[in-house]
Amino acid sequence: MSENFMEITKEDIENIDNALKSNADYKLNNAKFDIKSFEKGKDISLTQYVANVENELVFQTKEENGKYYISEIFNLFMDNIINGNVSRDVFQSVSSYFHDVIADENNDFEDEKEELINFLVLTEEYDANKLEIDLDPSKIRQDYKKDYDVIYSDDSLNRVQKSLALKELLHMSICQVVNDIDLFFTRPHDLTPEEHSEKNRQEQKSLENEVQLS
Repeated sequence: MSENFMEITKEDIENIDNALKSNADYKLNNAKFDIKSFEKGKDISLTQYVANVENELVFQTKEENGKYYISEIFNLFMDNIINGNVSRDVFQSVSSYFHDVIADENNDFEDEKEELINFLVLTEEYDANKLEIDLDPSKIRQDYKKDYDVIYSDDSLNRVQKSLALKELLHMSICQVVNDIDLFFTRPHDLTPEEHSEKNRQEQKSLENEVQLS
């Protein structure tokens, strides 16, 4: 199978070379990530560390007519190498996808879904077949609408409680796809001050109930 390449600038090569020296998520295994490696067409091997998992990534390089090229799949990792934190990037990628799918019902998001699945499968130990189901735009929208209808038909909840509950359920759906247990104990990133206050009140009430039971 022929490799697909993307162009990469000298500046990007230098930035990535510098980032690899300090990024604990990636380790350069063989050739240096520099202009000479591209000119010689060397394969560049990286080890990616995610939690307790090590993934070996190999990218082909070449130079043609003064321009530099690397395996196209490298584009999925470039920003993360420069900015760091694989786990955060995985969560943010899935979260952004979910929110975009819900916000734009007229887009089929097939290209975005395929790109995200490729990224997740290469980044961590995900099942591509399960991701096809979990990231299906129709399923995401149906689940969200079902949760919306249930929450907003509950007259016992006020306006803030309803919006908080809906955001928390969406957050849980994202966490289930990412499959990181620590994320289940975090709050949605887009809570308003009112929603944060309501969440604080709920947590305080839950704590008081636990103390009474004990």
